[in-house]
Amino acid sequence: MRFCEYLRTTVLLLGTSSIALLVIAIGAIVREGSTLLMLITLVWNVLAVLIGMWLGRRESAMEPIRVLLSRSRPEPAFPKIEPGAVLFSRHWPVLLFAVAAGVGSFWIASLPAVTAGYGLIWSLAWRKQPLAVEAIEERDAVHFWIVRSATFRQPKLVRVPAM
Repeated sequence: MRFCEYLRTTVLLLGTSSIALLVIAIGAIVREGSTLLMLITLVWNVLAVLIGMWLGRRESAMEPIRVLLSRSRPEPAFPKIEPGAVLFSRHWPVLLFAVAAGVGSFWIASLPAVTAGYGLIWSLAWRKQPLAVEAIEERDAVHFWIVRSATFRQPKLVRVPAM
């Protein structure tokens, strides 16, 4: 799977899971009837959006992505294309946390709201990274592909000449 598409999918997954968690949080807070908790949820998530937008304001690639791109190994041909396996092997922890926070709302109404805030920060901070990677690909006339690797290890990228 192309690395820029992987980054787009990551941003969309985090953003949509955060919105879903906010809906669950609002339902749990309404169930409890706490106006204070609703206000805290609103303030935290607005703050999270502002933090994420501030962190993601730069057009250039972030340092971890630059390091990952510089460590990519050159390949003469396209790697094995496994988008489903790559996405699942890298993103199952995000899905697990989202489901756990949603289920946890039955006991702790604020849990999905807090989790959603962190997801919003991350997704907004990384929102411009696919474009930065595409700019590097265009400049260097290559395509970066992410290949299947262990979940908790650094992702492995290969560099293929653009056609």
